Amino acid sequence: MKINHLIAFLSIIMGVVLFFTPPPVDISPVVMRAAGVVIIAVSLFATAVIPEFLGGLIFFFLCVILTIAPPNIVFSGFFSGAVWLVLGGMIIGIGIEVSGLGARLAGKLERVFGGSYFKLICGTVLLMLVLAFLVPSAVGRVTMMLPVVLALAGRLGFKEGSNGRAGLILSVGMGTLIAPFSILPANVPNVVLSGAAEAVHGVQFSYTDWLLLHFPVLGVIGFIGLPIAIYFLFPDKIEKRLIKEPEVLQPWSFDEKKLLVLLFITLGLWATDNLHGISPAWVSLGAGIVCSLPVVGVLPAGQVISKINFGPIIFLASVIGMGAVVTQTGLGESLAHFLISKVDLTEGTGLQKFYSVIGLGWFLQLFTTLPGQPAIMTAVSEPIALATGWSLPTVLMAQVPAWIMVIFPYQAPVLVVTRVISGLAISKFMKLMIPFAIFGALVSIPLQYYWWKYLGYLQS
Repeated sequence: MKINHLIAFLSIIMGVVLFFTPPPVDISPVVMRAAGVVIIAVSLFATAVIPEFLGGLIFFFLCVILTIAPPNIVFSGFFSGAVWLVLGGMIIGIGIEVSGLGARLAGKLERVFGGSYFKLICGTVLLMLVLAFLVPSAVGRVTMMLPVVLALAGRLGFKEGSNGRAGLILSVGMGTLIAPFSILPANVPNVVLSGAAEAVHGVQFSYTDWLLLHFPVLGVIGFIGLPIAIYFLFPDKIEKRLIKEPEVLQPWSFDEKKLLVLLFITLGLWATDNLHGISPAWVSLGAGIVCSLPVVGVLPAGQVISKINFGPIIFLASVIGMGAVVTQTGLGESLAHFLISKVDLTEGTGLQKFYSVIGLGWFLQLFTTLPGQPAIMTAVSEPIALATGWSLPTVLMAQVPAWIMVIFPYQAPVLVVTRVISGLAISKFMKLMIPFAIFGALVSIPLQYYWWKYLGYLQS
């Protein structure tokens, strides 16, 4: 039996046992049932023993049939803007591919960064970091850039399954995630933490404070450490270019011009969503609709339906729904209180306390996903502050370093989207994410701690 099958089997057994275990006096029975179902779902997502969409359908079925939560909570992922942002982005991606615009933009990217494989990875990560300052929607950035990078991989002879193709895909996905954690509006967990801190505790974080606290460590590690890790874990080289330069310099087609204008409008609307108030999801969906319209679009509607794989969308909706179930049933808060009771936050050095608080956040995000973790952790931050002797803003901000240690793609919606669009195997993601998480635990957390000490943000 393969190790992933064994882990899945044991986790399912654990989930079933939890489901039938009588709850402690202060815990609702629904919390135990929710814990059982979530463990089963997480094991299926993390081990990939069955297709992801099937794991999502099993989660939906168990939650409804076992009355874990109301259907509007279980299926809340389909009401989430993220699903519709991805759907619109997938349509845009098909348009970029079919129109030939992807190949043209890939050619531009190659001419700027294509001197070597390592230079290409560095350039892609840099581009994703720059876009993080301009476009607040992480999923929007991924859905826009992945078709271009996939076209580039094809130009350079990086076939499906090759290290080069995987490296470029991960440069987009992880490049959208790691360094942008240090930029307040650039990732969903950032926004959730900021909003929850203000709503629950009246604590506000400014753009510059967030950048100063996190960018010198998380930003730099994401910008410098990530390309190095990708290069060594997925070594490859550019041996030949399948598409020659003159072919790229052919005149622009009418469809390419139309789509380029649409992309500029879409990027502009994404970048200014705080001005006009239209969610990036509806901007993406609107752009996808325009792509499919007669005359003005570049895709026949029938071609759109035939090319979209709706299975990953089901998976994305199930991941979002799982976070909602964890919150609605009280499982997340119960788990947080349980962990706090088991960890001594009063003893030890400041660095030891820092590790303990971050460890709490890291464990929670395994079950609640990155967007859900700050909502729950923020609600229980006051007892953590009392135990550590730190200020409440310090405890709230201490959640952020834990996010770099994500180890499963399902934990981060942007990585789910990357997986959806690219088709890259989960094992490829984890080949990078696990070592990077270990690096984060051993290197980035101490650096973050001493940087905060230098700033006077930590007094103990």
